[in-house]
Amino acid sequence: FTIIIVLGAIFVPALLGGDGTTHQIGLVGDGGQELVDAAAALAEQRATEEEPAELFETQIFDSVEEAEAALDEGTIDAAVVDATALLTRGGGFFGGSSADSRLQEAAATVRIQDLVAENAEAAEVVELLASEPLEVRRIGEASEEEQAIRGAIAFGGLILMYMAVLTYGTWMLSGVTEEKTNRVVEVLLSTLKPWQIFAGKLAGIGLLGVGQMAVLIAIAFAALSLSDTIDLPSLPVDSVIALIGWFILGFLLYATLFGAAGSLVSRMEDAQNAAAPLSILAVVGYLFSFTALGDPGGTVAVVGTYIPFTAPYVAPIRLAFGEITGLEMALAVAITIVTIVLMVRLAGRVYAGGLLRFGSRVKWSEAFRSAS
Repeated sequence: FTIIIVLGAIFVPALLGGDGTTHQIGLVGDGGQELVDAAAALAEQRATEEEPAELFETQIFDSVEEAEAALDEGTIDAAVVDATALLTRGGGFFGGSSADSRLQEAAATVRIQDLVAENAEAAEVVELLASEPLEVRRIGEASEEEQAIRGAIAFGGLILMYMAVLTYGTWMLSGVTEEKTNRVVEVLLSTLKPWQIFAGKLAGIGLLGVGQMAVLIAIAFAALSLSDTIDLPSLPVDSVIALIGWFILGFLLYATLFGAAGSLVSRMEDAQNAAAPLSILAVVGYLFSFTALGDPGGTVAVVGTYIPFTAPYVAPIRLAFGEITGLEMALAVAITIVTIVLMVRLAGRVYAGGLLRFGSRVKWSEAFRSAS
């Protein structure tokens, strides 16, 4: 299972890349086609057999308003206005999108060629290289400050999600294993059914985890306010709600599997080995989220939104950057909830089958079959 996860983490992003990315570019006014042609030429020069050239397709608009509407609908990735300005929805945490970067690079190349033809001074070329040739105009943003805040929330939420999944998942794992090791579970089974014990532990640790995380965040914000270290901005409500909701969903999904893994071993020393594939699965989700931070509207981020084990990392990031629709978010939540229900049923059966088996480590399939 671990080998499958590792191979999937390596090959799936490559497969999602397909035979090369196609950028849809809108053109308003004159001169934009020259920049797009330059971007395509640069992409062709850098193409290899392993990494095919990025492709560029253009659409012509009569006005900036039409281009902005197309950007908002997602039918184009960026728009060039009079070869001097770049309209974009905004990039990820690490800067603009791939299309933005390619067009800026192409504009710089064209401008440098013009300067050389005009025998311009070297200082002008250096100044051009140190700046963005195209003026960037982002749509759908209240301000640059809010975009920065949303980026910080996305990055901070990613770190908290990763820490919480591993920390509270390990609590679930060690709690189940410890109860099995010291035979406490035998006493509990005299009055409770296995699924009741499992559900109670899941709810208890989940509430404790959410409470602990909330206290830590509240104390941090209070300390920052009292110390006047930085000016605390007002947080976007939608991003905060999304982080809390996905934190709960992510915990339930991973903790369910961690708990089932804990029921398969009889010693604490074996617990981490049993949970190793699940830890790697969490790391894969973490890696998906970094791709989403760089390009929240890219193929990898979109696909990761609908994979239950990566959605808790990816979906809040895409929301923070305004790159996910309400329908996409609702579908991602629905898929994750359905997966949690299925995993609870699976984990409950494995838990019941492995709870009273002591000695050597029990296989998942053996525990599932032996459950009554």
